[in-house]
Amino acid sequence: MMPRFINCMDIQVVMGGRFRAWLQLVRPFTLIAPFIAIFFGVVIQLSVDGDLAAFLPHVPTIVFASLALSAAQAVGQILNQIEDVEIDRLNHKDYRPITSGAISVEQAEIATWALAIFAILVGFAINAQYGLFMLVFLIFGIIYNLEPFRLKRRLWMNTFSLAISRGLLPLPAAWSIFGNPADATPWMLGSVMALWVLAWQNTKDFTDVEGDRQCGIVTPAVYHRWKTLTAIIGICSLLTFVLLAGYIASGWLPGTMLTVFILALPTAWMFYKMVKNSIGFTALENNELWASFYLVLAGFYIVAAAAYLVEPYLTLFS
Repeated sequence: MMPRFINCMDIQVVMGGRFRAWLQLVRPFTLIAPFIAIFFGVVIQLSVDGDLAAFLPHVPTIVFASLALSAAQAVGQILNQIEDVEIDRLNHKDYRPITSGAISVEQAEIATWALAIFAILVGFAINAQYGLFMLVFLIFGIIYNLEPFRLKRRLWMNTFSLAISRGLLPLPAAWSIFGNPADATPWMLGSVMALWVLAWQNTKDFTDVEGDRQCGIVTPAVYHRWKTLTAIIGICSLLTFVLLAGYIASGWLPGTMLTVFILALPTAWMFYKMVKNSIGFTALENNELWASFYLVLAGFYIVAAAAYLVEPYLTLFS
């Protein structure tokens, strides 16, 4: 029998397929917002404390800190896929790497441990406060996905837990790297973002209603009628900007933060799509409102950082 020589193209195809599977496992699009939250959160903190000169010398630290939070969120994404194999089949998500068999549960668990250890080691290498924040983020991922807690099953507790971990806490975590996380500013900004996340995090469940219902996962999208959920999301969205306006009017946040109101425009567009029940799908796996949710969430941090960066110049010229 003639020996079979290994074709380099075969290797590339196999390795390329494996790489895509691992990339799908961590769902990289969802990791952009946490990375931006830390990176631009540090910019906000240094601007508030008048220490922007410290930014460039510490860029490597800031990048690693940002990667740590992305890794912590990736842990939650993988745990979700490990626990939801049956739900993913019911929701026609056979393309996901665990459901399709491209990656085994055991391999996914190893990846989870590796990412968690990376997040913890980097966190504590930066300082004890940031390390503790990484532990908190990981705990939220665990109690959301795993029994006996499995907050994902529990109506509104699921969404509230995500509002805390993805909305309230990232800025205080960023503050802890070079500043004092007990300062009021990151918590005020975080509370604004938490309200917005409470509203729009629900978009991730719109395409999963059938499987979630069959498996006892009571998300707001499963429990509420469409019109009711639309009204709840609209109210939470409105309260987001009312709360921000209140902080600015009270003088607790600078007037330049009015710039953040520009994000009311994409929010209004998203709400319009819900009212019309006209939501398309994207190439990013889920629906267009889910993609918009992550983009606008990232936008909050970027626009807020820009507002704080221009504040000294506006104060000088005024």
